[in-house]
Amino acid sequence: MRECQIKHEVIGNVDVLHLDGSLDAYSFPRLEHSLNQLRDKQRNRIILDCSNLDYINSASLGALIGFARKARESDGDLKLASLTPKISSIVELLGFDKILQIFPDSELAVSKFTHV
Repeated sequence: MRECQIKHEVIGNVDVLHLDGSLDAYSFPRLEHSLNQLRDKQRNRIILDCSNLDYINSASLGALIGFARKARESDGDLKLASLTPKISSIVELLGFDKILQIFPDSELAVSKFTHV
């Protein structure tokens, strides 16, 4: 598995994290650090672009739900975008698609924040 690389992009008042590789117990702390840094800066509108994500484990998804809840408490959210069929099936199998908002691409996800 490829270690997850994270590229940060700011679009208006939304932070987009482009994930490339695999998110597992070994690599998730890097994403967790990035999310904590954003929260410390009161940046609570976050999109995870998963177009290049190869794998995500259930523990990582569970942790993302915790980040989404904290963001929602601060009038923000954490949204997923551009899920590959493999990642989408994992998210749906675990029922996380009922908790996290999922969009076909980052641009649409960003536009949904402007309507908040």
